[in-house]
Formats: sequence, structure tokens, C-alpha cells
Amino acid sequence: MAVRWEWEKDEPTPLALVAPAISTAVTVNVGFVLGWLVFLTPAVCCSCGGERLDRFVSSLKFASIVCGFGLVVPVGLLVVSWVLPRRRRHNAFRVTSALLAPLALVGLFALFALLIEM
Repeated sequence: MAVRWEWEKDEPTPLALVAPAISTAVTVNVGFVLGWLVFLTPAVCCSCGGERLDRFVSSLKFASIVCGFGLVVPVGLLVVSWVLPRRRRHNAFRVTSALLAPLALVGLFALFALLIEM
């Protein structure tokens, strides 16, 4: 392993945009699939009625609001991965935030699924 001098940490990284670009593509595709699943969620309770339907509708509204505000996390992680300066010292944080963006979106969908009452 080569020793990095302090002045080498400020050198520009030529492949700094690869991780945010791949993460953005994956996050957008995962977002479309999960958004489609969220859109189809009301079809699960199409034969419900009475009190069960009221519980389902109220939990669906609450889950939609919580997850709508929760979208700030994956979007924020993507913005951070794009905005960080393209220097060697920021590589680890850039790649970490780029990897966590699609995972945060999947976690948000899991939270949505947990908040829905049947």
C-alpha cells in the first residue's frame, strides 16, 4: 500500500463521478419499481369493507405521509454524493453516500409495508 502524503489528498480524482452516476441510475430504477408497488397497494384491500376498510385507508394515508417525508433521505444522499468536491479525501464518503441511497429507498419501502394495516 502506497503512503499518501498530505498534498496528495487534494489531487482531483478522475473517476469521482462514477459512483454517483451508477447510484442515481439504480435509485431511479428502484424508485420506479417501488413506486409502482406503492401505487398498487390499495388493490390489496379491494374486497374489504366496514371497519377493516377504514383501518386500511387511515394506515395507508399515514404511511404515505411518513414515506413522502422520508424520501428526503435517499434524495439527500444522492445530492451529497454529487456535490462533494472531486478530491481523493472525499472518495470514501462519496461512495458510501452513493451506496446508501438505493438502500435507503428499499428501507423506506419496508417501512411503508410495515405501516399498512390489513
